[in-house]
Amino acid sequence: MQTTMLTVWRKAHLFHPGKGAVSTWVYTIMRNQCFDILRKRQATKEDNYSDDIWPIFEQKLVTDDDPSNKQLGDELITLISTLPEAQQTVVKEIYLNQRSHQDLADQLGLPVGTVKSRLRLGLQKLRLQLEKDDDY
Repeated sequence: MQTTMLTVWRKAHLFHPGKGAVSTWVYTIMRNQCFDILRKRQATKEDNYSDDIWPIFEQKLVTDDDPSNKQLGDELITLISTLPEAQQTVVKEIYLNQRSHQDLADQLGLPVGTVKSRLRLGLQKLRLQLEKDDDY
């Protein structure tokens, strides 16, 4: 709402009473800003998958000193190894080796969008597997 009103204030000189009512003009500005927000969320959707999967896995972690953490880490590696080779490489490099999307894309000779797609698909599969295991 605040952003809409700020835009109305800044662009008030663009309003023409002959074209329509003020309320219609304001609602149009608000609607367009809502669409922009939704587009931004869709554009960063692949980033949200990692936020969905890691809390599921981290719930199992008790403390850093807990010996069962090694077992859980091994479990995660095993789950990652069930992914197709292309997705496996991307997930390991980005999350275990902390590589950036761009660095990995350059190394593999792929577009960044392909790396992000493979990451998104791999994380979706891991999430499904973790949720399935969690149900037992």
